[in-house]
Amino acid sequence: ALWMCIVLNPHCKLEQKVSWLKQLKKWNGVDVCPWEDGNYGNELPNLTNALPQGANANQENMGQCKSLEYQHLPADKFLEEGESYLMLAVEVALIGLGQQRIMPDGLYAQEKICRNEEQLISKLQEIELDDTLVKIFRKQAVFLLEGGPYSGLGEVIHRESVPMHTFAKYLFTSLLPHDAELAYKTALRAMRLLVLESTAPSGDMSRTHHIASVVPNRYPRWFTLSHIESQQCELASTMLTAAKGDVQRLETVLESIQKNIHSSSHIFKLAQDAFKIATLMDSLPDITLLKVSLELGLQ
Repeated sequence: ALWMCIVLNPHCKLEQKVSWLKQLKKWNGVDVCPWEDGNYGNELPNLTNALPQGANANQENMGQCKSLEYQHLPADKFLEEGESYLMLAVEVALIGLGQQRIMPDGLYAQEKICRNEEQLISKLQEIELDDTLVKIFRKQAVFLLEGGPYSGLGEVIHRESVPMHTFAKYLFTSLLPHDAELAYKTALRAMRLLVLESTAPSGDMSRTHHIASVVPNRYPRWFTLSHIESQQCELASTMLTAAKGDVQRLETVLESIQKNIHSSSHIFKLAQDAFKIATLMDSLPDITLLKVSLELGLQ
C-alpha cells in the first residue's frame, strides 16, 4: 500500500522512487518493524538471533518472572514518612487507569488502549496487597467516584469516554474482601456504556465541573465494541457471583444489568451464569439467584 502511494504520487521524481524502493526492500528484509520515529541509524536491528530460542529459554524466562517480588523500599529524602516507591507506583497506576479519556478513532488506537490497560492490570495483579496498599485502593476508589470530569468513574462522563469495565472488575475483586460497600459502588458505577444509550443521563448539572454527555446524531465507530461488551458482561458476572446469598445486592446488580447491558446474547449468558452459581453441587440452591436467572432469561 505504501509503495502504491509512492508510485501514484505525481510529484515524486524518478530518483526519489528508486531511493524509496531501495529503503522499502531493506525494511522488508528485517524481522522487526522499523521504529515509528524513523530514527534507527544506518542499520535496522535483527532481533531473531538476539532472543533466546527453544522451550528451555522460555521456561527460564518464565521462572525469572515468577521469582520477582515487590517490596516496600525504605523511604528516602524525596518521600514523605511512611511512603514507599511501591505505594507511589501502585497509586500512579490506579490514577492512570481511572482517568476519563475519549475513545480514539481507528482500530489500532482502540486495540492499543485495551491491550495497554490489560497489561498494566496484569502487572498490578502480581503485587500482593497488604494493609498499606489496601488503603491506597480505598482512597483512589473514593477519589475516582467523586472525581468529576477527570475520572472515568465520575457521576457524569462523556458519552464516548473509554469504559471502565476491565479496571472496575480489578478494583472490585481487590476491594471486596476489605470494603464490600465501596467495591460494589465502584463496580455498579462502571457498568454503564453510554455509547449505546439513545439518551444520555442528565446528572447533577448544577456542578460546574461535570462534563455534559452530548448525544451525537450517529454512533461513533468503536471497532472494539464487542470486546468492551464482553468485559461489561464479565464485570456483571463477577458481581453476581460475589452477591450470592445477599438478596439486596443481587437485586441491585440485576437492576444494573437490565439498565446497562443491551446485548441479548450477553444477558442470556448472565442468566446461565446465575443459574450455575445458584445450583452449585456443594450447597442448597439460592432461590434469589434463581429468580435473577429467570428474570434475565425472560428479558
